[in-house]
Amino acid sequence: MGEPGQVGNEAALSLLSMWVGMLGGRLFKYGKGIYMPKKTPKWIFFDLDGTVIDHTTHTVPQKTRKALELLRENGHHLVMATGRSPALLGDVLRDLNIETFIAVNGRYVCHKGEVLYENNIPASLVKELSDDLRQRGIDVAYLSAHQYAIAEKNTDLPKRFSEYFNLPEPTTVPNFHLQNNVLQMVMFNESDDYENIASKYPALEFIASCPYGVDINHRGGMKETGMKVLAKHLGFLREHTVAIGDGFNDISLIREAGIGIAMGNACKPLKEASDIVTSRVEDNGFYEAFVKLNML
Repeated sequence: MGEPGQVGNEAALSLLSMWVGMLGGRLFKYGKGIYMPKKTPKWIFFDLDGTVIDHTTHTVPQKTRKALELLRENGHHLVMATGRSPALLGDVLRDLNIETFIAVNGRYVCHKGEVLYENNIPASLVKELSDDLRQRGIDVAYLSAHQYAIAEKNTDLPKRFSEYFNLPEPTTVPNFHLQNNVLQMVMFNESDDYENIASKYPALEFIASCPYGVDINHRGGMKETGMKVLAKHLGFLREHTVAIGDGFNDISLIREAGIGIAMGNACKPLKEASDIVTSRVEDNGFYEAFVKLNML
């Protein structure tokens, strides 16, 4: 039989182990704080627009840049998870020194130049929906792995969409969707009644990305699909992942991750799905979240 102090320590460790097991390895809680051991490298999945990039200035706050640098220095792995197409990521990937990314809401996954996964919308569905939207007078753009194009422009919504995300306007290419693989469509629409259209296409996923546009993807998972592809390829565990975002297209990723973080400017459903709600992007919420997790 051991010494009383030793027995007490063993009992405490046993209780802690059981408690951590019940949490599924997600996090430690001390009082009102949340803590993660620094020693275990984590895979950090971060959204881009509204999470790392401030929508009002179209820049990455300096403290967000610092957080990314420190996370990398501390041995963590950075993965960008965005709704953007690879065609619209070149500059930002170089700027932030990112080698692994999930694009077009989980439909395209790339690690160090190797494409691990690509899920295009079936050509028949692209044509059917395009014809439907054209008859309704709704503009629609197409995202391939290498181009952002539109067949024709009838409204100013494509321009307003581009201004919102600080992106180039789509190039006008007649019949682009008939001649190229399409990873994602963008329906330019200011109203919230797009669900009436979505109900006609059960094989497609419709998610509002901003006040001027709706992302349309082949149904079958969102950004969390990219996480699972990378986990299978690289061999990391779910409990070693952290995800942070602000939009509707981040909800499933936040739920799938070991720890899910919502920005202060996030939509309400994302905040409800998250483990942590941090400050807004312009108030250094990204940096503050990882300070709380003891990862910087």
